[in-house]
Amino acid sequence: MTRTPMICAALLAAASAAHGPTATAAEWRVELDPAATSIRFTLGATLHTVEGRISLSSGSLSLDPETGAVAGEIVVDATSADTGNSSRDEDMHAKVLQSSAHPNIVLRPERLEGEVAAQGTSAVQLEGFMQILGQPHEISLPIEITIDGDAFSATAEFTVPYVKWGLEDPSKLFLRVAKVVHLTVAAEGSVAVADPD
Repeated sequence: MTRTPMICAALLAAASAAHGPTATAAEWRVELDPAATSIRFTLGATLHTVEGRISLSSGSLSLDPETGAVAGEIVVDATSADTGNSSRDEDMHAKVLQSSAHPNIVLRPERLEGEVAAQGTSAVQLEGFMQILGQPHEISLPIEITIDGDAFSATAEFTVPYVKWGLEDPSKLFLRVAKVVHLTVAAEGSVAVADPD
């Protein structure tokens, strides 16, 4: 599902522009703040919409601002997924997320597409893979970021075709559930330029 959670690499590109020519030769690093990051999900179902949230465990990325190449990973705690209904959550963890066997959902970005303003708000695209139930799936995430010095805020909205990706469809005889889940991410963190070797 989320996270993710994806946001950071874009921010690194913006920060590199803000620090001028000397920053273009250096690697940029970003750290997400789990306490300041919100990941919410919605799932359409018969007669109502299921709403829930899930927590970020960690997020650490590096970016080559010259090529747009991104390395690192963003980890979401699958065991934290919560919809506020204990019996529904028990089924979600046991049958859909299989969180006891697969406690982490991991986003591994590979490249950043789009231009980022040194300060203010920009829209970019982050390309990479999301690993869920131990299997990687290609994903493209639209991100809106706001840069303020070495700090950032960012939002992303996207859908995950969880049934197509091999997760169990929780639909029952009289309860039909959507085959995709919608995620909304709001994150904050810090960016820094690594010292050149």
